[in-house]
Amino acid sequence: MRSSYCRLSFIVLLLLLFAVDRPAFSQSRKTYNLVTDFGAKGDDRTDNYAAFINAAATLSKAGGGTLIIPKGKYYIAAFKIYGGNDKNNITDIIFKNCNNLTIEGNNSTIRVNGKFTRKPGYSVAGLSHQYSYYSTVCPFFFSGCKNTVLKDITLYGEVDKMKREGNVVEGQSYGVSIYDDDNESSYNVTLQNLVVHHFAVDGFLIRSNGSKLSILNCRSYNNARQGLSITKGKDILVYGSDFDSTGFTGSYGFHWPAAGIDIENEFKPGDVNGVVIRKCQLRSNYGFQVVTTLPSHNVLIDSCFIMDKDKGYGGGVNGVGMYSLNSTLSNSIIFASLQVDLADQPYRGEKIQQIKNNLIYSGHRAIICSDFNRPVNIDGNILVMLPKPEDTYFPYIQSVNCTFNNNIIAVHPDQVRTGPPKVVSLVQYVKEGMNNFWLLNKNNFTEERRKGYHYYYAAFTNTKILKKQFFPVNTYTSAMEIPEKRFVTDAQQDQIVNTPLFAAFQQAAFNRAYLVQAAEVRKYAAGIVAATK
Repeated sequence: MRSSYCRLSFIVLLLLLFAVDRPAFSQSRKTYNLVTDFGAKGDDRTDNYAAFINAAATLSKAGGGTLIIPKGKYYIAAFKIYGGNDKNNITDIIFKNCNNLTIEGNNSTIRVNGKFTRKPGYSVAGLSHQYSYYSTVCPFFFSGCKNTVLKDITLYGEVDKMKREGNVVEGQSYGVSIYDDDNESSYNVTLQNLVVHHFAVDGFLIRSNGSKLSILNCRSYNNARQGLSITKGKDILVYGSDFDSTGFTGSYGFHWPAAGIDIENEFKPGDVNGVVIRKCQLRSNYGFQVVTTLPSHNVLIDSCFIMDKDKGYGGGVNGVGMYSLNSTLSNSIIFASLQVDLADQPYRGEKIQQIKNNLIYSGHRAIICSDFNRPVNIDGNILVMLPKPEDTYFPYIQSVNCTFNNNIIAVHPDQVRTGPPKVVSLVQYVKEGMNNFWLLNKNNFTEERRKGYHYYYAAFTNTKILKKQFFPVNTYTSAMEIPEKRFVTDAQQDQIVNTPLFAAFQQAAFNRAYLVQAAEVRKYAAGIVAATK
């Protein structure tokens, strides 16, 4: 049954990718050329603002069509000043109310001028920061567009050449924006094979009243605020894409939350619903690698590689913040801590959140779930402590609506000591804790050292249902008063931790082989559980 479901899911995904990959234009739509029809020059120095504005206006008036951008390097010298004494009439490059629109970039580069200073222009009562009227032009701004494809372009926002004065915060400086007004709705918009970097706010922004919006095989890096922001929209697919180094822009600095992907519903409940992030890589972003906020619904993060800027040693606010309703994080390789909940924000989802079958490497707390009432199932994960960990808890679980089952926790031998434990594993106040393995990730200790040294203490205070917690035989584990405590032999422990994934501390990209190994380890552990009474 499960294999049939997997095959069906794969077929559905292929059909979806095939559908969004097809050129989205009608035979009746006209084809335009940015150079021959609008006078652009791909010489990396001519100001092509007028050419882009005219192209966008022409296709918007025609209601769609195809825009060919011949291979080249196109410069946009103009930048926006939308208030104050220096106000100009420069706007974003807006494609509005198009249907069947295709923009073919032919692997061109578009560079927008960021070599200016963002000066304070105005402030808002009660806020200490200031806003600037100065922002870069967004080269592709889609509003109310349907059946649209933008593909094969690199966009460079020059934030590394930009300056800002005082405590000026972000403005309207996006690489690609799907942004609907109240009476508009974008549908079936695909952004494909795009590289977007060094913009003063977000590489990509989705704020749409519509649905079926896709980002395929793209990369977003060194943007100041986010790699991708999703603040409104439904049925959104982000596939095979990289989001890295947000917040690292040079002297300009960054804007919080400085995330790789920020799924942040800024409107009414349900306005962000159905986001799939699959086979993506999120690495070395200054803030969260990916964060999903509480008002967002039905987010799936699956088969991704996630690494914080400290390569697994960062805290919860630099790793994964998984707060959204009815959401799942699965089958991913994570070098970071996972923060499951936020204080004072009650969970109101219809479904229980799922954190399952992940491989988590952490020099911090691995998983943090501590608001005491978050409904979440943490199941089938492997938690591997990194060498020289920087925190004393591994993991940190305290929630009356949490289940913590079938997980394997491997403590690094750096924490082995003769005195009181340096690491405490908390699974306290949870609804259920069953069939977890608490192991030492080292097999070359002598039998005497294994049995006489203390490497952690496991606390299960007030766990409602506590069954079958597995430990190596040790003076200290033997003394723990834990209901249904079980022991593994040295041979069983070695069989598990000898698997290469337990020593793979230097990964740089998604490697499915480690997930295959993890599945075999879980199967072996399940056999040990089944053999016990």
